[in-house]
Amino acid sequence: MLITNTYALSTFFAFTADDYFYTVAPMKVKNFTHLVIQILVLSCFYTPGPSRGQSNASVASTSVNPNLSQPITLHVGFFPNITHAQALIAQNFQREGKGWFEQYLPNNAQLVWHRFNAGPSAMESLFTHSLDITYVGPVPALNLYLRSKGEEVRILSGAVKGGSGLVIQPDLKIKTTSDWMGKRIASPQYGNTQDIACRTWFMQQDIRVGFSEKDVIVLPTANPDQLTLFKKKEIAGVWTVEPWLSRLIQEGPGVLYFLDQNNWTTILVASNRFCTDHPEIRVAFTQAHQALTRWITEHKEEAATRIQAELKYQTTLEFPKELILASFQRLTFTNEIAKESFHIWVQWAKSSEIFKNSPIQWDDNLNPLFFFANPQ
Repeated sequence: MLITNTYALSTFFAFTADDYFYTVAPMKVKNFTHLVIQILVLSCFYTPGPSRGQSNASVASTSVNPNLSQPITLHVGFFPNITHAQALIAQNFQREGKGWFEQYLPNNAQLVWHRFNAGPSAMESLFTHSLDITYVGPVPALNLYLRSKGEEVRILSGAVKGGSGLVIQPDLKIKTTSDWMGKRIASPQYGNTQDIACRTWFMQQDIRVGFSEKDVIVLPTANPDQLTLFKKKEIAGVWTVEPWLSRLIQEGPGVLYFLDQNNWTTILVASNRFCTDHPEIRVAFTQAHQALTRWITEHKEEAATRIQAELKYQTTLEFPKELILASFQRLTFTNEIAKESFHIWVQWAKSSEIFKNSPIQWDDNLNPLFFFANPQ
C-alpha cells in the first residue's frame, strides 16, 4: 500500500512540478512522511493546468459555455437625407423605444448609428472596419469594391431610386453649351454618387468640367452649405439629393433643370468580413430593412412625420412636412437592385476625370458584389 501510494504520489509530483515550486517548495519539509502529507493535502485543492502543447487560450475556449452568445455591437452608417429614409425612420422608432431593427436582430446584437455627409467617407470607415453596414450611393461602393479587388464590400439590398438632380438659379439663362462656361455647380462630396452623376451629365452635353473660365466648375460642398451659397448667388446651381433638392426649389428659390429618377440613389451595403462572420445578423438586418422599405410605401404620412422629426434631431434644421411629402414624389423606395445598372455607373466612373489615373480595373467581375443581395 505504501509502495503504491508512493508511486502515485511520485507521478502526481512529476506532472505538477510547476505547481510544486510555487506551493510545496516554500514549505519547510521535515521528512519524507511530512512531504507525502503535504502533497496529499495539496492534491485536494489542485486544478490541472494546461498540458504541454495546449495553450491557455484553447483551455479557456473549452471552459466557455457554447450556448452563451457574446454581445455584438453592430455599427451602421447613414446620411441625414430623405434618400436614407429607412435609417432616419428606424432611429426615430428607436428613440421611442420601438426599435425597428431591434425586433429582427438577435438579443445579443446592439445597434449603433454613425452619421456621414457623403459616400467616400463612409466607405473609408467600412474599409477600416469601423463600420459593418451602411446606406450609401452606388459609386462609392463600386469604387471600394474595385479598389479592393472585390474583397471589401457586398450589396445587401436596394433602398431608393431617383430624388437627385440639378437645380439652378432662377435668372440663369441657358440656351447653348457656352452659357455654362465659368459657372460654379456644387455637389455633396468629391467622388460621391451625385458628384460623378453631375460630371458625367455635363460631359454628355459636351461641356467640359474643369477649373477655368471655359469650364463648368464643380465644387464639393456639404449639403447644408449648398443652400446658403445658393441663396447668396455665389453658385449657379447644385447637383444634390432630397430633401435638399426640394429646399433649393422652395427656399432658393431655384429651378429644377434636370431630374434623375432612373438610377439608384441609395443602396444598403456591408463589409465582406461582417457578412461572412455574422450571417444570421446580416440576414436579419436585411429582412428588417426590406420590411421597413415596404412600410414606407404603405405609410407615407407617418413616414414623413418621422423623417421630419429625425432630420430636426440630426441637423437642428426644420424641414416642413409638406416639403418631405413633395420630395416623396421624386423618390421610389424599393428593395430591388439591378446588376445591370452598375455597369452604367462603371462606364460613368470610368469616363470621369476623377478616376482618370486610377489603378482600378473597370472590367472586373461584379458578381461577388451581389453575392449577398437577398430577394425581397
